[in-house]
Amino acid sequence: MVRVFFPNMYLRLISWKPNKSPPQALLRVPPKMTKHEVKEYLTKIYNVPVTKVMTANFLGKWKRLYGKRKILSYKRRDYKTALVYYGEEGGNTSSSKNNSFPWRK
Repeated sequence: MVRVFFPNMYLRLISWKPNKSPPQALLRVPPKMTKHEVKEYLTKIYNVPVTKVMTANFLGKWKRLYGKRKILSYKRRDYKTALVYYGEEGGNTSSSKNNSFPWRK
């Protein structure tokens, strides 16, 4: 019996700019996820040739709900965004627009 482990981390695509040079995607990731984990996740699961990953941490906003009798305040979750540059490893990225995602023509 072969055990297969699936990742329990999520990546949410915020924006995707394939026409830029080099092509890039902005992802929202869990705060505990590192740059190396983002790169491994995308290369192993989706076969995307990642060249560079930049991350930024954000604190969740404080919100207030005004009721008739009292004010309820709560905080949204903290999150991290990852800006991922993808394309061919090392070399010319202008020809990577067609090669990085084979289903896109």
